[in-house]
Order: sequence, then C-alpha cells, then structure tokens
Amino acid sequence: MGFIILILVIIGLIALALSYYKQDSVKQMESQLEENSITMMQELYKVKKKIRVLEEEVMLGDRDKFKG
Repeated sequence: MGFIILILVIIGLIALALSYYKQDSVKQMESQLEENSITMMQELYKVKKKIRVLEEEVMLGDRDKFKG
C-alpha cells in the first residue's frame, strides 16, 4: 500500500513540475503576441500617416488645377 502512495506522490510531483514548464511557455507566447501586436500597430500608424500625406498632396494638386 505504501508503494502505491509513493508512486502517486512521484507522479504528482512530476505533473506539478510539468505544469510550471507549460506556464512559462504560455507566458512566452503571450509576450511574443503582444510584441507582434505592438509592431503591427506601429506599422499601421505609419501607413495611415503616409496615406494622409498622399491625400493632402492630391487635394493640393486638385486646387492648383482649378485655380489655373
């Protein structure tokens, strides 16, 4: 009977150790996802800013055509 309890305790400790390892990998994935999300938002901001500049240039070009 004591042998079975010892085996169950060992299995429990192994499962506990594995659960800590899994949590670290999940945290690492979350960190990478957050970093990628921030990078995407920065790139999207740059693209929107460039589009805004291009739209302003087009509007100024249209004004010049109507003035002349």
